[in-house]
Amino acid sequence: MIYILGGSPASAGLDTTCQEKILSSLQSLQDQIAELRSSTATSSTAATAPEPPKEKRIAKELSSAIHSTVKHLRDQTENAMEWNTSLSFTDIANRRVTDEVVTACQSDKFPAAVVRKAARIYFANLKRRSKMVLAGKLDESKKRQRKVQRKHNKAHSRMNACTTSTAITAEEKNEATKILTVDFMSSEETGQETAGSDNERVPPATIFKLRPLPWRSDRANSIIASMDRKAQRRSSDRAKEMCRKRYNGDPSTRQPPPSAPAWAVKELS
Repeated sequence: MIYILGGSPASAGLDTTCQEKILSSLQSLQDQIAELRSSTATSSTAATAPEPPKEKRIAKELSSAIHSTVKHLRDQTENAMEWNTSLSFTDIANRRVTDEVVTACQSDKFPAAVVRKAARIYFANLKRRSKMVLAGKLDESKKRQRKVQRKHNKAHSRMNACTTSTAITAEEKNEATKILTVDFMSSEETGQETAGSDNERVPPATIFKLRPLPWRSDRANSIIASMDRKAQRRSSDRAKEMCRKRYNGDPSTRQPPPSAPAWAVKELS
């Protein structure tokens, strides 16, 4: 913590503008020290952290406001500005953008200090994504995220079909919910379907090769297939059109989850 010592003749003679500049410089220095400490702590543990850091979370409403403001500042015809992710957040070149973001996004719900902290997180995420682009890893990261999202969407669809069904009893629903999770989903790989020779303008479609879980019992397979049929019947026409082609490939090598009920797992010979 840095304190300003008052009471000296020199400090008494400073005008308001000069004092504000000193205070601003000291605040910037404190921010840089904090960022340096954070950077040092991160680098000291980098060797033991093989996975890339996950994006920190910001309140959705505030994140949207910051995103809109950053886009507006970048796209405005006069005095366009944007953060330079090759520099630090507290660099003087980025400070003006940060001030504009704080001014535009602060409210009773999100005070200036909260917005400034969120802006720092937003900037750090931009910087991380920029590094991934340079390293050619952004597309790979997006594919992983889409794969995880597809699985969660499928799990939600199956669970919703189960809980809203009127054709099965409460006991059957309770039993089914134990296996309508991501852990019981087949693994998948993506590929490209080649276009037909009679119409070379048609781009190759994305297809999914499913890798069935060999340990999943016939009873579990029957329940999951039933929920898929129920979910399919409730899908909109648009959702049905968006479905990708799927076919079975080699069995998955994943093991059953420890929490799997005994009736959902079969012994493999």
